[in-house]
Amino acid sequence: MFHSSLFQTRRLLTLGALLFAFGAVLSPQIASPARAQQETEITLLPGQEHIWRFEYKGDKTEITVVAEAPEGVELGVYEPDATEPVGRGTRRGNEMVWVGKFRAPGVYRAIVTNNTPGPILYSLAVLGESVSGVGRIVESAPPQNANVSTQGGRINLNVNLPTGNRKLTSPIVPANCTPANALPPIINASVKLCPNEIYPPMHFVGNGIGLFGDDARSAVINGGGRQFVVVMEGTGNWIDGVVIQSAPDERDAGAFLCQYDECIFPTQPEPTKIQGGIAYGGGILLLGNNNVAHNTTVRGGTIGVASVDGYNNFLVGNNLSDLNGWGNFNIRSRNSVFAGNTFNRDDHPCTTPDGRKFENGCETAGWVCLQCEQNLIANNHCEYSGNCYYLSGERGLASNNNRFIGNYCAASPNNCFEFTFSQGNTLQDNIATAHPQTGAACKYPFWIGGSTVYFGKNEWGCSIGPEIAIEHAIASTNVPTIARALGDYSLPFVTNAQPTPQVSATSAAVAPSPTPETKIAKCNRRFRAALFFDWLKLSAWAECILTPRLP
Repeated sequence: MFHSSLFQTRRLLTLGALLFAFGAVLSPQIASPARAQQETEITLLPGQEHIWRFEYKGDKTEITVVAEAPEGVELGVYEPDATEPVGRGTRRGNEMVWVGKFRAPGVYRAIVTNNTPGPILYSLAVLGESVSGVGRIVESAPPQNANVSTQGGRINLNVNLPTGNRKLTSPIVPANCTPANALPPIINASVKLCPNEIYPPMHFVGNGIGLFGDDARSAVINGGGRQFVVVMEGTGNWIDGVVIQSAPDERDAGAFLCQYDECIFPTQPEPTKIQGGIAYGGGILLLGNNNVAHNTTVRGGTIGVASVDGYNNFLVGNNLSDLNGWGNFNIRSRNSVFAGNTFNRDDHPCTTPDGRKFENGCETAGWVCLQCEQNLIANNHCEYSGNCYYLSGERGLASNNNRFIGNYCAASPNNCFEFTFSQGNTLQDNIATAHPQTGAACKYPFWIGGSTVYFGKNEWGCSIGPEIAIEHAIASTNVPTIARALGDYSLPFVTNAQPTPQVSATSAAVAPSPTPETKIAKCNRRFRAALFFDWLKLSAWAECILTPRLP
């Protein structure tokens, strides 16, 4: 239950004049969001702890941390970088309450520990006028990879997917390696790399051929900017266990990157045109269908792995990190699988041709797709990339009916998941959180401007909460922005999201004004989930009461 003690804080008293102005209209509603706690209860296993982070301005305004949990559960509050708590929650029945203030700004932590012999349910609220960015820090297990075996000179992958296992078999791995100086300009047979060799860029053309690294992964394929180090053209081809070292062209390092064939900036005296997309080059370019890239590392260049017009391709267990632009860049990919990959730190600062400076982003992303359909993106891991997972539907390049299941995003400075002007994409069992070691927050958990997105059970823990993320996306465009519940799942952060809704969120402005009594109930429902976290803004709640809104 959401007990009235949660509201006995000085923060709410500072809004006393506002509450008094609404008098009896508001007062019965303040105590009514009892269901909010039930919607935000979290399971905590015995002997484990959950770490929550929150940002504080350091202005000595009061902070109240309240955890509702049974006996045997502890609450500790920690200053930045501290290993011992500055204070612990005082138990009041089924609640633990800590109240305090600090002089220093920073990222503080509240840790809930379960010392009972069994799993418990708890809820947490962090309240304060100078508190923001409340979210749980979630550790990620290593990305799920395929079970690998060899038989008859071939590599067998049993890929564990949320939709069921898929078995893949490689071409025959050559018994002998091929030295770098023995490679032809165009390669049409399988190649195994030799240990400790450095190879020049390679171009494969054919079907059913493979490129295999040495067992120790000591061989390196090396290349420069504005080219792909490995180009693989054909069907049924396979790349496995290779290490690729690339580098961005000097024109692209620190520059705004164009996802499309061309971007134009209105500079003076002449517009500036940027040729973008796969022109930037990088590690691997896949041109064909039914291809596999597995257990491959690409580092240093602008793109890790790119695919164009690919159908039924598999990218499994690759490490595409520390790239200038995009870990994985796809154009018109269909019915393909991207599973168990790592996309960390695919980002850079830039200055645009018209002089604007950005500390990060610059259109970078861990995984990006243009005009892509019916792909499965599952169990991938992304940290600190500009966006982590990005479907850009601008310029008529909508990406529709893709499924994002079980992916992890930490500390993305822009959006963990961005889907624009696209339809029918699904978010299920994903995590957006602060970085477990540094505490750096992700900004938006998702951005879905102009899109219809189906939401299942996800865990959102970014600086901007899901309710505000929805509102900002709706306000960003006149194209309908619709969040729908997946199956029987409910969306506590969207009042109009139902399993089978027909009304878009953007049509709210033309809906009939509800009666005052109905409006109070609807506004209470709209803000009830927010009351538990840093999105608590009673002034906005009161504005909802006064402004006609969608029931």
